Amino acid sequence: MVEEMVERTLDAKDKGPSANRRGRPPIDANRRAVLDATRRVLIRVGYADMTFEAVATEADSYRKYINRTWPSKAALVRDAIFEDVVDFDVPDTGSFEEDLRLLMEQHVELNLRPEFLRGLAGLQEAFRTDTTLWNDTLERHVQPPSDAFATVLAAAVARGEIVGHPAPAVVLNSISGAVQQLARLGLMSRDELVNHAVRMVRGGMVRR
Repeated sequence: MVEEMVERTLDAKDKGPSANRRGRPPIDANRRAVLDATRRVLIRVGYADMTFEAVATEADSYRKYINRTWPSKAALVRDAIFEDVVDFDVPDTGSFEEDLRLLMEQHVELNLRPEFLRGLAGLQEAFRTDTTLWNDTLERHVQPPSDAFATVLAAAVARGEIVGHPAPAVVLNSISGAVQQLARLGLMSRDELVNHAVRMVRGGMVRR
């Protein structure tokens, strides 16, 4: 009965501001609470053992709200580990070395987030069967950092610091695979990962 009342309330909210119920938080606050709860549950139990029920309990929310907003566990985890990541800043210091390091710092910071480390492997497996989610993730979360790399590389070519490079997506994916594996294994510190990624690009992926 309680869940049916909540369901009707959600329906009313969807129809416009006049249908808001006093005391009920805005829908954006609900979403934020669920994503925060998802990250906590992921860190605690990992992707395989995470359930909508556990997230709903952690968020003090209703399972029906989660079902209405996310069609699958993979979609929820994707949003939890990617949606709150600030868009990649595109540095423009006038130096390829500095711009590259600033990009690598952003990339490493993402890969070292505990929820990223706990959720990525399971999410990658889900992408193999959910091509719609994968294509959406490519557009929303993979393309922006690739575009940032493209901008930095093009600027370096224009300044004469480098004369050529592989496709930006090739650079990004090559770095991502190495950084993700090293981060999962805990073999390097944050600064060591940044230095390693910079060396990968500077030493073998660009032509000077």
